[in-house]
Amino acid sequence: MVRAVLVGCTALVLGVLLGRPALLLVGLPLLAWALTAVALRILQDREEGFPAPVLEPGLRTVEEGGTTALTLRTAPGALTAITVPMQPHTRFWPRYGSLAGDGTVRLRVTAERWGRVRVGPVHTLVTDPLGAFRAQAEVPAVTVRAVPSSSVLDAPVEVPTPIGVSGMHLSRRRGDGTALSEVREFRPGDRLHRINWRVTSRTGRLHTNATFTEQDTEVLIVTDTIADITPAPWAGDEAPSSLDMTVRATAAVARHYLTAGDRVTLFDLGHLIGPVPAGTGPRQLRVLTNALARAGREDGAMRLPRRLRSVRSGTLVVVCSPLLHKEAIAQIGVLISLGADVVVVDTLPPSIGDTAPLRGRPVRQEGISSDRFWPEAWAMRRLLRNSTVRELREAGVPVTTWEGPASLAPVLLSLSRARSAPRRRRS
Repeated sequence: MVRAVLVGCTALVLGVLLGRPALLLVGLPLLAWALTAVALRILQDREEGFPAPVLEPGLRTVEEGGTTALTLRTAPGALTAITVPMQPHTRFWPRYGSLAGDGTVRLRVTAERWGRVRVGPVHTLVTDPLGAFRAQAEVPAVTVRAVPSSSVLDAPVEVPTPIGVSGMHLSRRRGDGTALSEVREFRPGDRLHRINWRVTSRTGRLHTNATFTEQDTEVLIVTDTIADITPAPWAGDEAPSSLDMTVRATAAVARHYLTAGDRVTLFDLGHLIGPVPAGTGPRQLRVLTNALARAGREDGAMRLPRRLRSVRSGTLVVVCSPLLHKEAIAQIGVLISLGADVVVVDTLPPSIGDTAPLRGRPVRQEGISSDRFWPEAWAMRRLLRNSTVRELREAGVPVTTWEGPASLAPVLLSLSRARSAPRRRRS
């Protein structure tokens, strides 16, 4: 705008002073373009004004690895350009920003890890259709919540001790259900629709089908977020921390049992995830995953643990813990003493305590850095932790390492087999 006015006025003055009509033909179009731009700007300000840029996310909540679209709206027909600061574990398309000529800019964001993804602040540059006026603004950041992906566990849904009154788990008690227990003679009070007419016609006496009752159960997930153990430096940027493994294991276990119709409760020993009361169905899964996504990973300080002092006998308890803090190990002992069926999911990163980087490494005495003995220290700590794992297994508590959806299959299968195994009768 300024260049057009200066060049146009200069050409008109020189054309009049020098008597050169060609200079007038050069300056008049530039001044006409400037006057048109000013008139359009005044007309737009009178009608609707210049709207402030607004950033609107398509979805506020996505799954881990999911993509959502963000739309920035400015004046209709304006040429708009935006730039977005890069965030860790986040992919943008276009990578650094976008350009559009209709006043609407679209940006796609992919969250590679669970948690809160902060998009922005977004720097915006808006130009009118003629390119005469330009305005810059900074749009506040918006937050997109990435919930952990609740993968389906490759494991049975049987539990050792069903404690509810209705559900899909077979009970040892006979009653109304669909699983056949035996065929016996008809007794007063039996339901007529359960009469077995084939056996009745063959024996000449009324026989009925006896069934096992089907019950639900209560699943308690205990998460150990007292401290987030980061993976070793040589594990790579994509290696999960103990908090990542805990959150993903919790989401998978919750979906597994909520799909089966059980009641799922969440209790956090740390302060990252708030307690989630018992519930069932898809709504409980949404509530639980949203609570997991709100857990922040910025603060790595140790936290005073909470304690769970009561639990219903027969409750299936899944403890997700790296088994490093003594309070978490003591809590497992308390749960066992209260009569719960406890399963421990080990969420310590596999790179912690790995002795592979120590093989063939030369010993240096000079220039030793502060983290020179970091691998050796963690290797010794893992050896001490192995004694804890061995003591838990000797006490009858299964411990399995979280390696994906198939991690809990052997443990849950052993629990279901232990339920039907013969037991010694006490005299």
